[in-house]
Amino acid sequence: MARKANLRTPEQLNLATRGSALALRQAAIVADLVTEAYPSIEVRITTVSTSGDRDKIRPFAALGGKGLFTAEVERAVEEGRADVAVHSAKDLTAGLAPGCVLIGIPARGPVHDVVVGGGGGDGDERLGALPSGARVGTSSMRRRALLAEVRPDLELVELRGNLDTRLRKVAAGEVDAAVLAAAGIGRLHGTADAVGGRLDPTWWVPAPGQGALAVEGRADRDDLVALFGSLSDRRTWTELACERAFSEALEGGCSVPLGCHARAGARGLLVTGYLGWPGGAQGLRDRISGPPSEAAALGRELAGALLDSGGRDILEELRAAAEDEVPEIAPP
Repeated sequence: MARKANLRTPEQLNLATRGSALALRQAAIVADLVTEAYPSIEVRITTVSTSGDRDKIRPFAALGGKGLFTAEVERAVEEGRADVAVHSAKDLTAGLAPGCVLIGIPARGPVHDVVVGGGGGDGDERLGALPSGARVGTSSMRRRALLAEVRPDLELVELRGNLDTRLRKVAAGEVDAAVLAAAGIGRLHGTADAVGGRLDPTWWVPAPGQGALAVEGRADRDDLVALFGSLSDRRTWTELACERAFSEALEGGCSVPLGCHARAGARGLLVTGYLGWPGGAQGLRDRISGPPSEAAALGRELAGALLDSGGRDILEELRAAAEDEVPEIAPP
């Protein structure tokens, strides 16, 4: 990330974010990037309450899927109450607020999931050691589908609340284990390794954008587009473009159990895609590789391959299920 010479910078910068401890920490990471490169800018953080924060009981699918943690934050930028919005990239919808674009993508954190609880060892060892009928918490359709593949005998329960709340529920025995993102734990507690067991992202394919932060701003703010462009990580930006294109092609939301992991390296971009059956049958997986310059096209091509190999049947089943009332899942 190189500072752009002769960059016109604002005197003040107002970042909008959710009010959870993790969201505030992520906004602080972005604020630190700005002030380290441009000490003259005064950065302020404004918190916004989202629909996902206010309803902590119902499953995400019952609340309308993606956008639960981003729409109100985006609106602060759209209405001029903030200069930019800071999001967890995995929470973003395909379409952004009117007049807004992604203007900054910092370097990515860990992409993998971890199993918290269930004893010691890596994630697979912890899951394997759980007795039949053990309660495993998650609020993700993707994780539910993956867990149902390897341990159909477990009881999967909706686990809502901010990250520390979910960790406390595991520690208090309200659930026997939980599957969470390593990046969030690491940002709040320094490392995820001391808290949970790692799951291999080549099989436990992470959510598109997992581990990445995204800065959204107005397209007509040339000064902010240039500023955050100078602070962005090109490798992460490439990976995110691929994963977002994959998700958009599969109509990805919280009610679609999909995963995508793009890795940019010296030999190009390697992309793994996953689409799970809601009932726990073996999901669809595929890989593709190509030049980073074709990141979005690679994501769409991989999504098309999964659709052709049975993905259309999965999406049709999900659409049919959505026409019925979403079943209530007892909170732990």
